[in-house]
Amino acid sequence: MKFTVPVQSIICPITTVANICTSNSSNPDDLSQYVLVEVRKDALTLSGTDNTVQISAVVPFADGACESEGTFLMSSDKAANFFKSLGSKDDVSLELDENDELLNIESDRATYSMRVRLMAENVKFPSFKMSEEQNVRQFTVEEHKLRFMLEKSVFCVSREEYRDYLKGVRFEVRGNEFTIFALDGHRMAVLDTQLAEEASEDIAFSMTLRGVTEMQKLLSNSPDRPLTLSVSENFVATKIGMFSIASRILKCKFPNVRGILPSKCSPELPVDLDSLKTYVKRVSLFSNKRMNLINMCFTYNNLDIRSQNADHEIGAARLPINYQDEKGNRDINLNADFVKDFLNAIETPQVVFCFAPPYTNTMLRPNIEINELGIRVRYLVSHISV
Repeated sequence: MKFTVPVQSIICPITTVANICTSNSSNPDDLSQYVLVEVRKDALTLSGTDNTVQISAVVPFADGACESEGTFLMSSDKAANFFKSLGSKDDVSLELDENDELLNIESDRATYSMRVRLMAENVKFPSFKMSEEQNVRQFTVEEHKLRFMLEKSVFCVSREEYRDYLKGVRFEVRGNEFTIFALDGHRMAVLDTQLAEEASEDIAFSMTLRGVTEMQKLLSNSPDRPLTLSVSENFVATKIGMFSIASRILKCKFPNVRGILPSKCSPELPVDLDSLKTYVKRVSLFSNKRMNLINMCFTYNNLDIRSQNADHEIGAARLPINYQDEKGNRDINLNADFVKDFLNAIETPQVVFCFAPPYTNTMLRPNIEINELGIRVRYLVSHISV
């Protein structure tokens, strides 16, 4: 096997694929610590997996760049570190010595020999092939919409070993309505939009957090590139540019979280976003670190923010708001970090606090309900009882 390519054409694919692989595995037979390299006349294919997510990249060859074909495994750690160190302007030539299981590399004025592993006939590299799955369904969403929806929701996913349905992001397609849910048991992000093409049937699945974060890295902000997601009983997969990504689906029952979303709120109270971010940050410095609680009290034309810690230190601020009910009063205790996360995710001049029975949760949303991308953003946070 021998081929020559410009270095800049393979640095990104190799490092991206290598970064998904398992590092420092104690089992030498665990193939998830290797990048699978498949060289064919027309293209180089690189594949890597952590046994939950798989990423592949296809790098096309120029005419005559590939002199001979072959397949081998390359240590993911060595691959990522070595190719990132090469200059980006030179061509690199790679030739496999199958007898000694060495990959001989020439770049610029230097030569290198890297130990590789050949694929034995009885060894199969882990693969998540949609072609081998049954009952595959598909839907298409604009790439920049999906990128935005994941960016504004994934921070709500639980990072702890907790209930399975809290460990990933929920995708639901009903006709031409596409909704994403992310929750950790105390807060929830709900984002929905309309698809350009109605799905032939309803689709619902939960994608692992690792799969979502790896997909985020590949997504661009292109408004013109539609993205087709294929969903089976076991995997969800899509192709993004030169990359293909497939992730195992979380096999767990997902609760009816739509039932806790308020259908009608009263009151709905807008607050200046920049001022609120400033004073929540300052006041929360005096919160009890165990509970990280801030109190927010909405009264006639005022919002009072307050926190206190075990040393009897107090932080307090008052912001003017448009709340015309002289007898109205909404007093809530919230986790300060949750509030800061929501405020950082909202991009409109005001954030709206929405209240509805039984008043155990508060919904926050941008004051513009549907943004210029056609996406509605809502956040729900549980009150802290004291």
